[in-house]
Amino acid sequence: MDRETRRAIEEYRRSEAGPLENNVIDELFAGELDRGEFLKRGAMFGISAGIMGGLLGLVGEAGAAPAVQRLEQVKRGGTIRVGLPAGGSLEPYLLNDGGALALSGIPGEYLTFTDPQGRIRPWLATSWKPNANATVWTFQLRKGVRFHDGQEMTSRDVVASFKQYVGAKESNAGLSPYFDAAGVSAAGKYAVRFRLKSPIGVFPYLVSQTTYQAIVQRASDAARPGQWVKRGMIGTGAFRMRRLVEKRSAELVRHNRYWGGSPPLDGVRVTYFTGSAPLVLALRGNQIDLAMQLSPQEVEPFKNNSRFKTYSLPTAAHRQLCMRTDEGPLRDPRVRRAVALVVNRPELVQKVMLGAATVGNDNPFWRGFASSARDVQQRKQNIQLARDLLRAANASNLKFNVTTWNFLDHTDHAAAMQVYAREAGIDIGLEVMDVSKYYDAEPAGADYATTTPWLNRTCTLTEYGARGVPNIYLTRCYMSTGDWNAAHYKNPAFDSVARTYLSAAEIAAQRTATKRMAGLLLRDTPVITNYFINYVTASTSKLRNYVPEGISHVRLMKAWLA
Repeated sequence: MDRETRRAIEEYRRSEAGPLENNVIDELFAGELDRGEFLKRGAMFGISAGIMGGLLGLVGEAGAAPAVQRLEQVKRGGTIRVGLPAGGSLEPYLLNDGGALALSGIPGEYLTFTDPQGRIRPWLATSWKPNANATVWTFQLRKGVRFHDGQEMTSRDVVASFKQYVGAKESNAGLSPYFDAAGVSAAGKYAVRFRLKSPIGVFPYLVSQTTYQAIVQRASDAARPGQWVKRGMIGTGAFRMRRLVEKRSAELVRHNRYWGGSPPLDGVRVTYFTGSAPLVLALRGNQIDLAMQLSPQEVEPFKNNSRFKTYSLPTAAHRQLCMRTDEGPLRDPRVRRAVALVVNRPELVQKVMLGAATVGNDNPFWRGFASSARDVQQRKQNIQLARDLLRAANASNLKFNVTTWNFLDHTDHAAAMQVYAREAGIDIGLEVMDVSKYYDAEPAGADYATTTPWLNRTCTLTEYGARGVPNIYLTRCYMSTGDWNAAHYKNPAFDSVARTYLSAAEIAAQRTATKRMAGLLLRDTPVITNYFINYVTASTSKLRNYVPEGISHVRLMKAWLA
């Protein structure tokens, strides 16, 4: 390797790389990472392709990054313009939509990080350790992390934040099934202990960014829910809030004391748009540099155009077509199975998602999860069986509405279900709402859980973001006590197997449980999951080192503009 490249790498480690990047490099030099693993982890942390190629050369794999012929120079400065769909509250404990969580996740950060390959990584916590039966987890915190106001992050801040997330009545975090406010405590200035209600072998995933509400706030802000936005959205992230016009725009600037190293960008300018179609126009018109998320159809014009980049990331994100199991025309499981049997899933993936998805099987067990059973029989289209089931249930003239909102593929997905259902004599009507009506109480001020359309209509089509493990899907969407259980599904046998899964630490035991749960869900069919989506979007070709996330976060600490 030439002396110039070696010096460039040394300079990078000294002046640009943060603790995470240097840790990855140390692991490579120690022989703990092979080439593929290093390239995955390096890309995830924003190490440029040129630097990675040089590092591989240092350990005897020169040329291992074949697309790199010279050292790429990171350009510092500039402000990236990001387009987000208009969303709801930015308060961490109330986050419930992609646009809001994307913005809050720029100044805010989390204890751990679930990478695009579904692996858990250190973030604000550097390590964690369970007790013998995984009912107590102790996290060691990163020292020297500074909030945007200069205050050091300690266990006091982490404890106060998580007490809010499990204690606030309106919290959307979904962590209260796992521990309560008394279950989180300091174990020293830089250590936090979680005492769980039952064993959870994958608990570190549940405090990563995939539980997007779990931002670590200052203790003074977390002590009173609803103060974070009023007090300037002070977090530990690479960019701090400078100016916010709620539901319209935001301006963030570099956090010069960021623990992960100085970000190349000077700042981030966020603009909200109503729906994704205006995002497409804004990107094409050079009004933004990056769109948070687009549909495959919306991304198509940007492909093979040198002015733009497109991204496609397989994820556990999916759509749930939830059918009321407790009342109405879909309460008979034979009827619900019939609805599921009308769909040609491979064809649906091609028509609606242009191939940017993987076929689902009416359960939340994405094939990318290590815990997912590998031998569950795939449900396939069978129109005759669907008709037979409807006849047996005395429902040959089945008629109902699918309620959804105008988001990405939802309307095309619902319309495709309508067409497939006609083959079996099923009459499906479509009710498409705007986002606020779909997710708000009806009428305003009424009890949320019993009136909001997405949890109470006969059949709803709702999006679910990617997670590193399926635990949140199980506890919130399928178990009898779930607060997102739009199907109103209650099956004690399923709940029992789900609890077995949640407490299992070994993959073999987890797969045994997911196979049993998948079988029960195929039989009862409270939810139709036709596909797991690829997270797709587009940006200007000037954007470098950007890696999208399936949960809609926009992570820019190592991105830069050429």
